[in-house]
Order: sequence, then C-alpha cells, then structure tokens
Amino acid sequence: MSVNWARAFLVVAAIATLAPLAFMLGAAFKPEDEIFATAANPLPFHPTFANIAAALTQLPIAHMLGISVAFAAGVTLGQLAIAVPAAYVFARDDVPFGGALFALLVATLPIPFVVTYIPNYLLLASLGLLNTLAGLILPQIASAYGIFLLRQHFRSFPRSVLEAARIDGATRWQALWRILVPANLPAVVALGVYIFVNTWNQYIWPLLVASDPKLFTLTVGVQNFANGEGGSRWGELMAAALLATLPTVAAYVAVRRTLFATLLEGAVTG
Repeated sequence: MSVNWARAFLVVAAIATLAPLAFMLGAAFKPEDEIFATAANPLPFHPTFANIAAALTQLPIAHMLGISVAFAAGVTLGQLAIAVPAAYVFARDDVPFGGALFALLVATLPIPFVVTYIPNYLLLASLGLLNTLAGLILPQIASAYGIFLLRQHFRSFPRSVLEAARIDGATRWQALWRILVPANLPAVVALGVYIFVNTWNQYIWPLLVASDPKLFTLTVGVQNFANGEGGSRWGELMAAALLATLPTVAAYVAVRRTLFATLLEGAVTG
C-alpha cells in the first residue's frame, strides 16, 4: 500500500511540474483568442507560428541568446578550470592541512550565492566591472560544489594507476589531464551541464549587474517583455519563454542519464 501511495504522489508531483510547461508549449502555438478558451487542452486546435515570429521581431532574441551563451559558458569553463585541479589536490590527501581546508570548503556549501550579491556588486562597482560580461562571470568562477563532486569521483579512481604513470615519468599535471580527467569525463561533462543550466536560468544576478540592454540575458529580456508591452499578449510571451527554454532543455536531454548517474555516484562515493 505504501508503494502505491508513493507512486500516486510521484504521479501528482509530475503532473504539477509538467502542467505549466505544457501550457507554455501549447500557448506558444495558439491564436490569442484560443489560449484561455482551451487552457485545459495544451494542444492548439489551430496551430500558428505567428507568436514565434512576433517574439523574434519584438525581442533581440539572437543577441540575448549570444549574451546568455557567453555568460553561461564563461561561468561553466571558469568553474571547471578551478574545480578539476582543486579536486585533484584534495583527492590526493597528501597536502598540509588538506582535510581542514576541505572541511572549510564543504562548510560553504549551504551558503546561497544570493547572500553575496551586495558585496560582489560593491566590489565590481569599485573595479569598474558593472555592465560588463566579465562582471557577470568572475564572481561565479569558483564553486565548492564542483570541487566536492569531482573529489568524490577522483578518490574512487585507483591510486595505483596514477602511481604507475608517475613511475613512467608523467608529472602530476600530466597524470591529471591525460589519465584522471579522461577516466572521469562523464562526471566532468555532467558537472559542466549542471553549471551551465543553473547559470542560464539566473535572473537576479544578471539584472543587478547588467542594467545595459546590450547585456540583457534571455531571462532578463523575457521578464522585461512580460513587464512591458508583452504582458497582455500571452501567445507572444509564451513563445519568448519557449525560445529561452529550448537551449537548456536540449542540453539536459543530451546528457540526462550521465547527469543522474554522476550525481548519484558522487553522493555515495567516499
């Protein structure tokens, strides 16, 4: 009985999660007068691409897409560039005070990025980095979560293989990039996608740092459209939201199995 209740709960939770997405997808291809008249049915009776065309016309989708890609890719590459070698150092367990430093790092995991908005904003203002792509990216290029996750995977890799590579003349840097990273590439890729999607979906930080419309990300641009002239045109608004969502959905679908397996493995690996 408990299993049936659990399944029923999961079904209800899935419906509650997917219903808004189904409404968005259907409304993006419905005529304006059909959106609320057939809200219970996400499928459009008279499909139209007019909303998509209007969203592309009224919003600089291509430009905002480029800013969003540069922002998310910059944060992703920066975090990976720091997380990979840092995780390798912590996984070796042979650095002075390594355990204490790692414990201190893990202690920062519960601290949300939002509490650092104001200090980071003031620092960027003093450095003249407001309304710049660098200002969007730099405060987020270090991630305790990324280091923690990769350390768990690196620790599970046989140490004897790395020692054999050292005997054969490989430096620690070569052992990291030629042996350890390729062997744990699914974990690195899954972490990269996780960072990319989380960064792509950010709204408050890009809105706070980049007030110049030339640096609006898709999340900021679509929200501004909703607050302005697009707020009463639901079809165009849903079309814009759909266009902003597609890249992250595609990234998730491409690596969903690797992402789940990696996160679960990292959680249970000692």
